[in-house]
Amino acid sequence: MDKRLFCFCAGISTLMLWPWLPGWDWWLPLAWLGWLCWRARPALACLLLGIVWALCYSHWQLAWLQQPALFQKSHIIAGSVVDAQHRDRGASRLIVSLKSLDGQALSPRPRVLLSWYGQGAAPARGDEIHSVSRLQPPHSLHNPGTFDSARWLLGQGITARGYLTGTLAHQAAVPSWRARLLARFRQLTDGQPARDWLLALSFGERAGLTPADWEVLRALGISHLFAISGLHIGLAAALGVLLGRLTGQPLAAALLGGGLALAYAWLAGFSLPTQRALLMLLLWLALLCWGRFWSGRRILLVTMALLLATMPWLALNQGFWLSVLAVAALLACAGWLGGNNLWRLQLGLTLLLLPLVMLLFGGVSWLSLPVNLVLIPLFSLLLIPLLLLACLLLVPAPGVAAWLLHGLGRLFEFLLAGLHWLAHALSPWLMLSALAQGIVLLAAALLLAGLLPRGRPVAWLALYLAGLQLWPGPSWEVRVLDVGQGLSVLVTQGKRALLYDTGNRFPSGFNMADAVILPLLTRLGIGRLDYLVISHDDSDHSGNREHLAATLPVARRLGAWPEGPRCRAGQRAEWGRLQLQVLWPEASTGHRNNDSCVLRIDDGRLALLLTGDIEARAERALLGRGPRLDAQLLLSPHHGSRSSSTEAFNRAVAPQLVVHTAGFNNRWGFPSPEVVARFAQQGVPQLVTGEHGMVHLAASGDRWRLVNARRPGPWYHRLNAWLNESKPLE
Repeated sequence: MDKRLFCFCAGISTLMLWPWLPGWDWWLPLAWLGWLCWRARPALACLLLGIVWALCYSHWQLAWLQQPALFQKSHIIAGSVVDAQHRDRGASRLIVSLKSLDGQALSPRPRVLLSWYGQGAAPARGDEIHSVSRLQPPHSLHNPGTFDSARWLLGQGITARGYLTGTLAHQAAVPSWRARLLARFRQLTDGQPARDWLLALSFGERAGLTPADWEVLRALGISHLFAISGLHIGLAAALGVLLGRLTGQPLAAALLGGGLALAYAWLAGFSLPTQRALLMLLLWLALLCWGRFWSGRRILLVTMALLLATMPWLALNQGFWLSVLAVAALLACAGWLGGNNLWRLQLGLTLLLLPLVMLLFGGVSWLSLPVNLVLIPLFSLLLIPLLLLACLLLVPAPGVAAWLLHGLGRLFEFLLAGLHWLAHALSPWLMLSALAQGIVLLAAALLLAGLLPRGRPVAWLALYLAGLQLWPGPSWEVRVLDVGQGLSVLVTQGKRALLYDTGNRFPSGFNMADAVILPLLTRLGIGRLDYLVISHDDSDHSGNREHLAATLPVARRLGAWPEGPRCRAGQRAEWGRLQLQVLWPEASTGHRNNDSCVLRIDDGRLALLLTGDIEARAERALLGRGPRLDAQLLLSPHHGSRSSSTEAFNRAVAPQLVVHTAGFNNRWGFPSPEVVARFAQQGVPQLVTGEHGMVHLAASGDRWRLVNARRPGPWYHRLNAWLNESKPLE
């Protein structure tokens, strides 16, 4: 049975790796093959069954996206708010289950993520809304180390995102019992500095935690303590079982434990982590009452099979795999090391999950083990039991609940002050470059090879992959980053780097430096910039200049800086093997598009031309001045706007490749059809960062070698191509 369950889960999980989404009609031959294999190879049949179900489910959920002009115009939508995250600044985020689109009923009801920019109160969970909305398919910026939002959206069951442009009707839901308890909780904790932390631990409401708070939790390796999941649900059940045993009836103990766990999951809004933990716990309690024994492995596999059968896209959810592998590692440690020693269990769990945490988050916390050894007992024996007791007393004894919450708030103030001090004074989070991660994985693979009876092939494979990592790379490389509608280009010679522009920074606090540039630099092992060039003052080019200058050592600044050397035509510099030459402007304030710093970088055989946002007037002036403009790689001026890239300028540059730095589905329609047609008439290949992702090129003699020939990754990174009949994915 275990083997069949494992194969069924593995079959569904293959959707993480599909390079394209197979056609709907693939299910029939796969199902027929599975039926033929059932008697002789039941495990293979279960694997095929999982693949068939994942395929059918994906087409069933995505079918509504193929409606004509879905993403080209606004639509009237009607639906109910499944979840709402309200923020003090920036847009509130609503997850809405759509009932109809332009008056047409939808089945199944798709989930969409909508941004709310209204001035009044945003809709709350359970509200019915009738609104005007613009939608777009799941899409993510694609750069090494960048958060994969397309995968995250599908992993949450969300098949489109967008924003509300107008509200036609808004019907508030009748407050549920949970909403009333939450309102009472907020009232009793009003004014407490630790209120947001108490809300996260009791009701799973984490919108109040700031990015700085999450940085502290990540640095100390304790994010799991503030995300209600297995530890919290298991603790609630344990408290119920202990109380139930006082009656002397095993059935009463199981029922009380299950009931308390169910109540805690209800308080937390039945989030996905609580659902996983609750299902596993209820299954174990049912077996206990039934008098049957299943191994922990079987309970885990049954839980996985039930969850994946209900929603196959959970396989795209990183939290799902973190919790599953954490339970598997805990079972392995309990079997190998014994289950009575907390220190040994925590050490084994930390070591087993180290590669996964490193790959998912790009680093490790060297302080995680001792901090968890202190905090897990503290949370388990004191903080969570008292918090649950306070929640139980919110209605029958609000005075006692207020007294408990006040005491817990003071405890959390002291605790959080200590955690912030540890995170900032000791800096325990170690961001690892790709090379450092490879060394860690190599060591783990060699250790595994030593433990396995026939591990020599694993060792040889690990050493071969290590040799590939150490092989010398090209003399210089160019990475045109995918920063949405904006510009940022990284030029590297080994560990030496020049950054041209920094992408945008938004009022909500989200910025391309933290989301894209810094993770990429860390991955490449680059800790300083030789040059930070800002073409001009537009925020989509300069939005992160101060932040990057404060975060990284910068040897030389150039361009649109409040203080520092401006770009002037004729400036030259030697940078390693490369020559830097400023071609424009003659005199600059840095405030206008035509003041953009035009920079030519070459090694004598191969050249790159960076043009910022110059327009036709500046292009004509450049042609009149007569500097050398030819370059094998050109970044189209002004993101491919029709105000730029004149035919004469394009012919003077004579590029082998043009990159348009235009965001996916941007509202300006960049690159413009006229510009695309001009380059096409010239026979020049073109790439758009919003469609392709980061464009990575390496110097190869007198030509550029495109390292990533197409947008990398599985099928959900190319959903737009699947929806566009001119570029079919299947």
